[in-house]
Amino acid sequence: MMAPRFPRVVLQAASLSRGEAVLPFRGGRRSRGHRAAGTAEYPLVSVVTVVHNRVSQIETTILGVLEQSYPHVEYIVIDGGSTDGTVDVIRRYDDRIDYWVSEPDSGIYDAMNKAIDLVLDPDAYVLFANSDDRLYANDALARLVAGGKGADLVYGRMVLSDGEVSTVHGREVELKDLAGETLCHPATLTRRKVFDEVGKFDTTFRIAADYDFLVRCFAHPVTTRFVPEVVSRMAMGGVSEDQYVLSCRERKRVVRTRFRSLTRLVGVWRVNLYDIPRHAARDWLSRVGLLGYWRALKRL
Repeated sequence: MMAPRFPRVVLQAASLSRGEAVLPFRGGRRSRGHRAAGTAEYPLVSVVTVVHNRVSQIETTILGVLEQSYPHVEYIVIDGGSTDGTVDVIRRYDDRIDYWVSEPDSGIYDAMNKAIDLVLDPDAYVLFANSDDRLYANDALARLVAGGKGADLVYGRMVLSDGEVSTVHGREVELKDLAGETLCHPATLTRRKVFDEVGKFDTTFRIAADYDFLVRCFAHPVTTRFVPEVVSRMAMGGVSEDQYVLSCRERKRVVRTRFRSLTRLVGVWRVNLYDIPRHAARDWLSRVGLLGYWRALKRL
């Protein structure tokens, strides 16, 4: 599941801070007739960035995609109507981004679904590298595609940075494992046709729609393959208590809906008896100024 963060809700058309024009704005190489394509050996990878008012972060994300060594990358940027200068940064790379749009949407999963509809090749891989994410190295996509051996869903590992501490997440899983954990979505390639087979992101979720989608993929099932390569880096921001409670509630909703009997029970118990107490303990340590000492003790 993505790092818990509330999706932005932008329901009314807005103008840029300069007040020059009204949304939507569009651009990119598609508007000039360019169409990206892949080959049987090197399928197209459509990287999607969803962003809203992240002017201080968006350029780092963009450069991480544009610097990839993989030969067939299509880049799509979906902006939710930013007014902080984000669109100006996107425009700076108009000649290297395949398609970008800035317009109102109803949240992050609505924007991601919009991006999926823009991927025209059913055999293309889709990867989401949103504005809090960065591809780990210039050859990250090349390694992930090569290791995937043509599977419909290919997943790798991710570095999660929380202040001064970074940890690597990601391992090979089966469907039953997903009752208690998830894949690193910013390190996951999914064939475009899979979204037609299992459905796109359920926008009734505010945080856990990507988790729900991955569980549906494994249950379908589609062909999957784990690649033990670090693909992406995510900066974990501060998560409010309300957000975390919502995240846990949505995770349990997915578990109760998608799993049966003992597996469902174990998944719900994990949230109630491990994840929630662990988060509460971490929050308490942070508030009393002991989180750094606890982390140092764990490293020892």
